Amino acid sequence: MMLLKLGYRNLWRNRRRTVLTMIAIGIATTMVILMLGIYDGMFWDMIESATELYHGHVKITAKKYLDEHKMYMTLPEDELREKILADSRVRGVAGRVRGFALLSFGEGESGHTQPAELFGIDPGEERTVTRLEAHVREGSFISGADSKDILLGTGLAKRLEARVGGEVVAMGQGSDGSIAAEIFHVSGIVDTGDPIRDVSLAVVGRKTLQSMLVLDGRIHEWAISLKRPIAAETWAREIRPGIPDADVTSWYGFLPQMKQILDYWYAARYIFALIFYFAVVLVAVNTMYMMFFERLREFGIMGALGLRIRKLSLLILIEGFLISSIAGIAGGIAGSLISLYMYGHPVDLSMF
Repeated sequence: MMLLKLGYRNLWRNRRRTVLTMIAIGIATTMVILMLGIYDGMFWDMIESATELYHGHVKITAKKYLDEHKMYMTLPEDELREKILADSRVRGVAGRVRGFALLSFGEGESGHTQPAELFGIDPGEERTVTRLEAHVREGSFISGADSKDILLGTGLAKRLEARVGGEVVAMGQGSDGSIAAEIFHVSGIVDTGDPIRDVSLAVVGRKTLQSMLVLDGRIHEWAISLKRPIAAETWAREIRPGIPDADVTSWYGFLPQMKQILDYWYAARYIFALIFYFAVVLVAVNTMYMMFFERLREFGIMGALGLRIRKLSLLILIEGFLISSIAGIAGGIAGSLISLYMYGHPVDLSMF
């Protein structure tokens, strides 16, 4: 205790040097916390954009459906919905049906035909899981699960030369091998931000697509939105045993590239923190080195009075620890407060 009091008193023998050192360490701590928070926010915003626009956080599908996408790999339409919604961690659930067809727009020589993926949804359910509706660039979202509306991706609409208000003829094959055909009214054009997806995406009502593909009462996937996207893998792992006849896949599985980016960021964050702490140690060591040479006579007198080398070394370490701790705590509080403020009042980066 005596050495602690002595070390604290010694810090203020040269106030200017001690204060400048603490300011340097405090600012460095504040900036590293702020930068880690900003980068964390950017990465999680990227993940939310990738999952909440189209995919959802977790998918429940028939066994191997995500690998093979066979039309007959289906699940009962309403069997799992209420069970999933009963979980307090779930924000929304949407049943989906998928199929492939040739879409035709126009007549005669002016007509165009393109292959497309028909994506059958219930608009009310989909709004609780994704922000697909917010990315409609022209026209409006489909009006209902049993409507004859169709929402075309920007690339697909361009290739078909389709316009809002026109009619698109879809032809494909039903699950029973019969010819599947339907006429849809183009309600709008959507831009998901993925050119590869937009060149083949056609969003239609789920019940209409089920009827067209002879899939009444069956769906291909349940898309689930969670209140905490970071907990998607944990949630999926917990419910898998209760659904043995289906695959439960979090965004870690169907968006592996995002998982890799997140893993790289976690590794980079540790490296960044180590570099920062090394720089702080250098600042503290430099200060203590200067203090040591200024106080050689003092140390000599203390040694003559009986203070051993071991305790003298401990005194110097205590002084360095006090400088780093006081400045680090102050910088940590400042960085946390600034990060909390920016969380509530985010900076608009659209100018960049």
